[in-house]
Amino acid sequence: ATLAPSRAAGTVARWAATWVCAALLFTAPRPADAHTVHRKIGVGYEQSLTSLPDASASDATTPDISASGLLLQYWWRHVGLEALVGGRALIVPGTPVAWAGFLSLGAHYNAFRAPQVNLSAGVRVTTAFSRVVTTTDTESAASETRVGFSVEVPLRAMFFLSDHFALTGSVGPVITLGGSGVNPLTGARNTTTIALFRGGFSGGLGFVVFLR
Repeated sequence: ATLAPSRAAGTVARWAATWVCAALLFTAPRPADAHTVHRKIGVGYEQSLTSLPDASASDATTPDISASGLLLQYWWRHVGLEALVGGRALIVPGTPVAWAGFLSLGAHYNAFRAPQVNLSAGVRVTTAFSRVVTTTDTESAASETRVGFSVEVPLRAMFFLSDHFALTGSVGPVITLGGSGVNPLTGARNTTTIALFRGGFSGGLGFVVFLR
């Protein structure tokens, strides 16, 4: 997929401005009373940056699954490991079961910490599988198995409402990898795309409850 020159220039400018701001935050002095998540376990919900359809793919249909779901985190000092998982199924008597699921694994580094807000940068890899039933006619029902991948580089802000609850929002680039079949994450066929700020905050919102 290609972007028009003016559109590409605009997205590159926004991308550069965001990461310049992030670099400044990374090197800013850290307050002594910054919020810490060391040795904390978090459970919550988050929309990945791949959760929205890819508008840059002209032949894209509705994705088989939105990569949003249960979020699990564990933090050690300033590094957090996380998993994001979700799925769905459609059962119609007399036809194969249609289903879709995904698993996303990633890591974040808390680069800027304030009393109520942590700003982190990370990387996340998502794999999705689906089986689509092409018709509900019991005599001609057929199914197709699909596989898709994406790589995200989220810049995430975590706003603490208490020691045990935080809201999250993230932006960042997404690379979606497609093969000869339909990518269940985007609905596009035989397409690899690089999107800057795909989804924006509307595709990166969530919350975390810290169990300890």
